[in-house]
Amino acid sequence: MVIKKNPLGPTGDTVRANVLRYRNRMNLGYADLARRLEAIGRPIPVLGLSRIERGERRVDVDDLIALAVALGVSPTSLLLPDTSTADESVEATGIDGTAADLLGWLRLYTPSAHIGKPAGERFVRDAIRFIADARPRWDIENLTLEQLPGVDHMEYAAEITEKARLANPAPQLGPRG
Repeated sequence: MVIKKNPLGPTGDTVRANVLRYRNRMNLGYADLARRLEAIGRPIPVLGLSRIERGERRVDVDDLIALAVALGVSPTSLLLPDTSTADESVEATGIDGTAADLLGWLRLYTPSAHIGKPAGERFVRDAIRFIADARPRWDIENLTLEQLPGVDHMEYAAEITEKARLANPAPQLGPRG
């Protein structure tokens, strides 16, 4: 018996299950999905799709994006476990917490260090640092406090923007502009 050096983890298993779920929901056969993937320039043959759904083939980042496009969903939809409530416990590689926490992290609102911790152990400064580091500058400059779950103090908006500017300086134009 051959033992896999690095077996499929919980995130890989979630992606596998979600590809199957969305394919079935859309009533797509393997051949239909394979044709869609071929049309967008990331072919995965029928056998490859079958192996993905059985957990025998890994999905790399390019496959993840292509599968999301072909299935008409966001890559986040493929990475998030299917749960019935936001407070349901979920597991992703390196993370144990609630579905809402994982979604917040995937949406760039919640630092991974906050996942699975009670509110009293979550620090706004950690969230500010995460938001400033994880998001592109153009996105941060347009954020409002209403868009940031758990950030309810006006002074933090200016701090987030300033940290983002320092972490992601605007590109300098050369002499030719």
